Amino acid sequence: MPAQGTSGWVPLVDPAQAERRPHSPSVRRVVGRFVLANLAAVILLLAGGAWAGVEAAEDEALADARRTTDLLAVLLVQPNIGEPLLAGDPAAIADLDAKLPDRLARVGVIRVKIWDADGTILYSDEPRLIGMSYPLDEEDKRALDDGVTRAGVSDLGRPENRFERPFGRLLEVYRHIDGPGGQTLLLETYSTYGQATARQVEIWWEFVPISAAVVLTLVAVQLPLGFRMVSQLRNTQRERELLQQRSLDASTEERRRIAGSLHDGIVQDVSASALLVARAADELRRDQAGGSPRQVAEVLGEAASALRASVGSLRSLLVEIYPPTLQRAGLPMALADLAGRLRPRGVDVRVSVPDDLDPPPDVAELVLRTVQEAMRNVVKHSRAHTVEVTLTQTPAALVLEVTDDGVGFAGAPVAAETRDGHLGLRLLADLAAAHGAGLDLRTAPGAGTGLRLTVPLP
Repeated sequence: MPAQGTSGWVPLVDPAQAERRPHSPSVRRVVGRFVLANLAAVILLLAGGAWAGVEAAEDEALADARRTTDLLAVLLVQPNIGEPLLAGDPAAIADLDAKLPDRLARVGVIRVKIWDADGTILYSDEPRLIGMSYPLDEEDKRALDDGVTRAGVSDLGRPENRFERPFGRLLEVYRHIDGPGGQTLLLETYSTYGQATARQVEIWWEFVPISAAVVLTLVAVQLPLGFRMVSQLRNTQRERELLQQRSLDASTEERRRIAGSLHDGIVQDVSASALLVARAADELRRDQAGGSPRQVAEVLGEAASALRASVGSLRSLLVEIYPPTLQRAGLPMALADLAGRLRPRGVDVRVSVPDDLDPPPDVAELVLRTVQEAMRNVVKHSRAHTVEVTLTQTPAALVLEVTDDGVGFAGAPVAAETRDGHLGLRLLADLAAAHGAGLDLRTAPGAGTGLRLTVPLP
């Protein structure tokens, strides 16, 4: 009976940590994307801050212009408007001209216009505009009606603004004022946009430290993440390269094993058959010189038997490489075929498989590969007389156990060195890990060997 061993099961692959590793992009590509994403975020942050600064500066400049115009209207313009000024009296116009320029210059106002409700300019510090009539726009009319001071960037394309064009971009403010006889008048002032520009610079310099702090914090937070990501990618890439190398080693070992099987088995049998056929030919030649036909028939019979044995060996090798019964008759029949190959070698193989077993194709292939490797080790190393193959299925997992009563070996060191040691165990461990399965080893010198494969089911 198979030995149970005393050392217990030693895990070669932990199913909780085994998983299929997805293909990962190159480190250079991921780091490049990471850097570009951060640069894009910084550029968007700075652009948003600049836009917000421009808007805030312009709004603040317009608010300052509205306050300035309100003060001019209440303190300077409205108290100095009389009937002579509205009638176009040159003396009244000259008197207001003498009072306005210095005070306007101190508050940054470069042009003043006073309109009546019909769109006639009653006064301006630009004398060529006095007496000219232009249609009032909707904003001007609303300012006359509701008395709310309004401001905006001046439209220098309008004809009444032609004399302001040399000053460049301007802030325009218009508000309602009352004439000496209760007339509804409109005061309009123009200020240089330089106030808004200067305020933009001030806000920008206030915003720069905040932006720099945010950017530096963002970089400081993401740099460790970036380095960690690069490290993980490099580890993943190294593991992929190691798995590829192991696959190459396993493929080389499999080719070496097949070549050895062909050389030691079929090639030798065919060579012997060739010698027997050559001997028969010699006998035929001697027969023509008086030899015995019976001897020729015996030699040819031996050659035929050797060739039949060679064909049988070749078929067995083909079945081992890819068992046709796995797809045609299912896993239980394929395991029975494997067991039948060991019985002629004096090994009693007992297979216990549920009748209703129907695992997924990839799981069935994994189980078959594991049993193949275990039986190959029995033939090569264990010198066992009995092997038990037990397959059980639960709703959560499929469990395979292959145990023998052979010589065993020191299992713990082998398990610890599976990645660099025994190629068969290393191959099985890689296969189990690739399928998310667990693999355990139980063995000890003189106590036989056991392998247990645990495959989670979906």
